[in-house]
Amino acid sequence: MSATHRLRPTVPSRSHGTGARIGALAAVAVCGAMLAACNGGGTIPASSAGGSSGSSGGTTGGSSGGSSGGSSGGSSGGGGTTVTPTPYTLFSSNYAAYAQQAPSGAFVHSIQKGDVHTVFGGNINYGCFSFSQAQMDGTQFYAFQAQADSNGGPPNGTNCQPLSSAAPTTASDFAAMVIFAPGTSADTTSIGTLDISQASTLLVQMGNIYTQGDVPGAVGGNATVFTITLNNDTSTKQDGSGQTALCQYDQTLTTIGRGATSPLGVLNYAIPLSSFTCSKGSMGTLQASGVSSVSVGFSGDKNPKLVANELDVIAVGYVGFTK
Repeated sequence: MSATHRLRPTVPSRSHGTGARIGALAAVAVCGAMLAACNGGGTIPASSAGGSSGSSGGTTGGSSGGSSGGSSGGSSGGGGTTVTPTPYTLFSSNYAAYAQQAPSGAFVHSIQKGDVHTVFGGNINYGCFSFSQAQMDGTQFYAFQAQADSNGGPPNGTNCQPLSSAAPTTASDFAAMVIFAPGTSADTTSIGTLDISQASTLLVQMGNIYTQGDVPGAVGGNATVFTITLNNDTSTKQDGSGQTALCQYDQTLTTIGRGATSPLGVLNYAIPLSSFTCSKGSMGTLQASGVSSVSVGFSGDKNPKLVANELDVIAVGYVGFTK
């Protein structure tokens, strides 16, 4: 799921089977400082949640999110202000719809003004459902549905229909949510990065919230391994020309759908940066350069139980970094 794949905006819709855009809607307040309190349940350390790649390492379950910028040191006369780098940074949270499609093609952004895109490949496409603003406000996360063999629905004017009956089984069959760093978006004059040089752990609230019975007669919820990708590509086209590091981690989800373990279907995961495997550069390179985007998604090769025409709903709340 590299950033070189096409970016496809997801149009927020109000119900399954529709793709209608929603109008101008205000962003909601940021989650409190304690990230574990953002409606997602307890933090799941990577060592106990079944991550399938890299070493498990130590975790910081239940740690607070901190501020999204560097902490400011005290100012003194004649010396100016000293800014000390901090390991506690909030990458994204609380999502909102643009009044109209952004120049980057995005319809949604984080409250930190980082555009949100969805990417699809192979036998997986948009599944004609994503959260409305009311749902984003009520849950403090954004979610969209991916469907195997889907025609993608709008803009062709129809609800999503199957084009084939092939199971998505390869690495080229994928869906992911790509969230850009605060204050940045694709296809603009520059893509910024967020400093994670002092951090050692990624905190992410996520889940596959598809629940059996959501769509009568449909099958789904078989995407049980999510791949988290950290990217430092600063090219405006996101074609890899500004990329020196690309690192991934495969996280086995503790629960699927809404239920007793998680009423909303998402949980908080703490993943040591040392657990990531880099297909380009290294984690040291990424920490030195900063992160331009974080993506969360799944692919057919890492989810062998995926079947033809199935539905899966990727949900992401806050993303942050800590010690």
